[in-house]
This record gives sequence, structure tokens and C-alpha cells, in this order.
Amino acid sequence: MGNLGIYGQRKYYDLSGESVPFGNAWYVDSTNGATTGDGKTWDTAMSTIALAVAAASANDSIYIAPGDYIISEAIAIATAGLRLVGPNESCNDYRALIYSSAACDLITVDANQVSITGLGLSTVGGDGNCITISGTANSYKCYIARCRFDGYSKTGNGIECDSTQDSPDLMVEDCLFRSFSAAAIDSDATRAVYRNNLIWVTAASVGIDFKQTGGNRPDNMAIGNYIIGSNSTDTGIKIAATEPTDGTLMIANNVITNCALNITQDKSDAGLANNGTYGNGATLFQVDPNA
Repeated sequence: MGNLGIYGQRKYYDLSGESVPFGNAWYVDSTNGATTGDGKTWDTAMSTIALAVAAASANDSIYIAPGDYIISEAIAIATAGLRLVGPNESCNDYRALIYSSAACDLITVDANQVSITGLGLSTVGGDGNCITISGTANSYKCYIARCRFDGYSKTGNGIECDSTQDSPDLMVEDCLFRSFSAAAIDSDATRAVYRNNLIWVTAASVGIDFKQTGGNRPDNMAIGNYIIGSNSTDTGIKIAATEPTDGTLMIANNVITNCALNITQDKSDAGLANNGTYGNGATLFQVDPNA
């Protein structure tokens, strides 16, 4: 039988007080699962995440057991409210790891309110983004937390907000990013919030790249992130040279060190609140005097 608690069927109460099912639970286990498993309990778990995603309906939850999940094509999520729940307790945890054996994105998200937590993602096997959001459809209120992203200096980003569509109200927090040749977070979203993330920036790459240039991509925040660079043509937080025509970027309380350029000095038309802290080998950490 499947475990109870958070692994059981989630419920909410309607106005009459009656218990109403709120989404089904699906189980994935790369070690003990099977392609023929129905995924309804741990004992009958599916062997791949893609199988569970295909079976799931809106607002379902997919629970992923520890193990390696090797893919050769992207896990495509187009179901609203879907939750991928891994066993990793922190962003430095590798209990469940999704990685590629070919050049492909690991996960694509084209649906509203998708949640991805507690997973490791690595592009060690080929080029591609770990997670691409809104490649084909606007995707509102997606949430990513407690995930580890490893780029292995391949071509791609940790998280890419595709410029074709919009990903409003995206939140990314408590994640770790390492060794991406393009950017840890490639942001072209509306009202996105990136907070409390740990980012190692490799040579010639960017930690958080705010690419918004138009009025349809306003009001983004980068708050409380810790970014370490390689001091080799890298940038901690980059803001587009062509400023957004509306909205405000808030770049606040970020600690950035050893990047060739810690924070680009720019602003949106409505202003840029930038009290990001920075440091290098010659000075103590301090509020950026150029902000």
C-alpha cells in the first residue's frame, strides 16, 4: 500500500465541510518501479517521471523516490497545477537526480501553477536547459524550490524563461546553481522573484540575467541571493542595456563576489532599487556605492 501522510491523496474541504479529493498521488521509483506499474502506490510505482506526467491530471502530485533518472528527451509538463515532489531535503542533496544522455532540456513547463521541488538536475550528458518555462504557452505562478542545478559548462541555462511566451509570477527560491555556460537563471518573465539562491558563476557566464526590455515584462525582484564568480568576464546580476519601458527591477540584499562585473548599473524607467552588497579580496562586503 502507498504511504499515508503527504504521500496520500491530498484533500480540501468545501463550504459544506465535506472532504473532497484534491488531486491524485502518483509514485515513481527508478530502481524498483516498472514501465507496467500503475503508479498508484510505492509497491506499483512507475519507473520514469515521464510516465507519471503522462498519466496525471490537473492538480495531481508526483512523488519521486531516490535514484537516478536518465532521460534522452525532455519531460514535458503541460498539465496545470502538477506537482513534482522529490526527496531532496536541501539544494545540496542528490538523492533524486535527473540527467540527460543526449542534448535536450530536462524539463519543459507549459502550464500554470506547476511546482517542482526537491530534485537534482544535471545536463552532464548533453547541451540543453535544466528547466525551460513558457516555451509554447504562458505559464502563470510556477514554483521551483530546494533543487540543485548542475550545468557542467554545457551550452544552456539552469532555468530559462522563454521569450516566446510569458511566465508571470514565477518564484525560484532556496536552489543551488553551478557551472552554466550561459546563465544560472535566464529571466524574461513578469513579476518573477528569485530569492535565497546560491549561485556559482563560471567564466563568461551570468548568475541572473534580466533580459526584459519591454513594458510587458515589468516588476522583477532578485533578493537575498549569494553569488560567487570566477573573475573571468562573468557577471553576477545582469540587466538589459535596453531598459524596460514600464515597471521596476528590485535588486536588493544580494551578496556578490569575485565576478568581473558584480551588478550591471542600469535601471528601468520607473527606477531600479539596488542596494546589493558586493565584495572582493581588497575590501570588506559593503553596500554597493555605485547603486
